[in-house]
Amino acid sequence: MKNDMKWVKQQIQAAKVKKPVGNAVLSLVEHFYASEEQLSDEDVARVTEVFSQIAQGHAILKEKKNETWVPLRPGNITVSDIVRVKADAFSGSVGPIHNGRVGVVVAVRYGDVIFKSTDGKEPSLEGTHYPPQALEKLVEA
Repeated sequence: MKNDMKWVKQQIQAAKVKKPVGNAVLSLVEHFYASEEQLSDEDVARVTEVFSQIAQGHAILKEKKNETWVPLRPGNITVSDIVRVKADAFSGSVGPIHNGRVGVVVAVRYGDVIFKSTDGKEPSLEGTHYPPQALEKLVEA
């Protein structure tokens, strides 16, 4: 598929997209389609999915074999449970620091789950408080 920048600009104008956002979209489209001929429709879908997640600060998680993660429910958590921050728990600049991090529960206080990272990533998170809805729990397969 050949890129038609005139059409792209018409779409941006019709949607009344603010100028800084429109300029960023135009730049992304130009770069994206610079190598578009090498991409299948499946590749294009994956590129847009991955870019969208990364642009929002969301983690891209891939489960290991025999791993099952379930949403954490209040009352269903104990010290020493292995938990993971959901891939999309936080947006913006804090997302890359927290999203997708794996650790152990060191305490539960006043509804917060207190977490110590065990994934070896930096920065190390020690004593970080999370609401239960931001976490997933590893369960035995």
